[in-house]
Amino acid sequence: MTINTLLFVALALIVFYLGQNKLNKLVLSYGEARNIAKARIHYVSWVLRSALVLLLVMVVSIISDLGFNDFGVFFSSIFAVIGVALFAQWSILSNVTASIIVFFFFPYRVGHQVKILDGDNSVEGRLEEITLFHVILVADNGSTLTFPNAMVFQKAVVIGDHLPTRAADPKIKEPLVEEQTKRD
Repeated sequence: MTINTLLFVALALIVFYLGQNKLNKLVLSYGEARNIAKARIHYVSWVLRSALVLLLVMVVSIISDLGFNDFGVFFSSIFAVIGVALFAQWSILSNVTASIIVFFFFPYRVGHQVKILDGDNSVEGRLEEITLFHVILVADNGSTLTFPNAMVFQKAVVIGDHLPTRAADPKIKEPLVEEQTKRD
């Protein structure tokens, strides 16, 4: 390796480090501003950090003159294995992507009363948590309902009132009984 190559690799590592710190601060401040659970902020940061690491590996491989053919064979092999592994469960990747989009751009959040319209199979409840794969709702009767994140994009969502939940406010240990009796 030449000195120029080493300097470019060092520059890529510095940019990666600074970008990762900036991205983590952005996700944390955005999550705290919207009162999002720490666990959710953590996994959104982890997914975005993983994407940055993949980008860093590709940039360093190109800078270090690994060669486009070697680089292409290496990554196409990795993606082929991942593709085969996820072939039967392709929705896993779409649910993870949907979770990231919901984190940043959707108007509903934990604590909202929502109804996901799906014809005769509509679901309604208080939004308890948005995980990496599912939206978790607690129905009025206390049952827990899950709905895949990717399906949220395909269905209309009606947003109602907002109350804190266990996931959004760690001080809350049990569902709000007073609110339940007011609605009944």
